[in-house]
Amino acid sequence: MINTIITPATATTELVNYAKGFAAYELWAVKTTVEWLKTKDATLLETPVTSSYGTIKETLKHMWATSAWWVKNLRGEHPSLSFGPLECNESVAEVLEGVVKQAEELLELISAMTPEQLVQAYPVTIPFTGDFNIPGYEMLSQITHHTTYHRGQIVTMGRHLGITDASNTDYMFYLLVGEKRY
Repeated sequence: MINTIITPATATTELVNYAKGFAAYELWAVKTTVEWLKTKDATLLETPVTSSYGTIKETLKHMWATSAWWVKNLRGEHPSLSFGPLECNESVAEVLEGVVKQAEELLELISAMTPEQLVQAYPVTIPFTGDFNIPGYEMLSQITHHTTYHRGQIVTMGRHLGITDASNTDYMFYLLVGEKRY
C-alpha cells in the first residue's frame, strides 16, 4: 500500500483496498493489544485507574460495544444508542475475546462491501447531537480512530499499574513491519 499513486482511473479500486487494509489494521491492532494483555494478571485489568473508564477491562468493553454499534449502522440496522454507566458483567477473558471478534466482524463486513456501499451514506442517530447520514468509509475511520484513542488510554492505564511493555500498534508500524504478524 505504501508508495501507491492514485489516479482517477484507480480511485475506486484504491478506496476499496484502503478500506479493507484499514479494517485489517484494526483487527491486527486489536489482536496485538489483546495478546499483550493476555500476558498480564487478569486482576490488573480490573484494577481501578483514573481514566475515561474505571479499568482496562471496562475500556475494552466500551471499545467492543461502540464498535458493535457502528458496525450495526454500517449494516443499515440503524440501532439506538444510549449513554450511561457501562455494564461489564463479562470476565476479562470474555471481554478480550469479544473485542477481537468484533474487529473480525468489521473486517468481514468491510471486505464484502462494494465501492458503492463504502461511499453510501447511512442514517445514524446520535443522542444529544442529531440525525446524520454518514458514508461507510467515514464510519470505518471513526471505528479505527476511536479504538486507537482507547488503546492509547489502555497503555497509559497500564503504565499506572506498572505494565510498561506495551506493544506498538501504530498504523505506520503495521504497514512497514506488523502486517506480516497475522
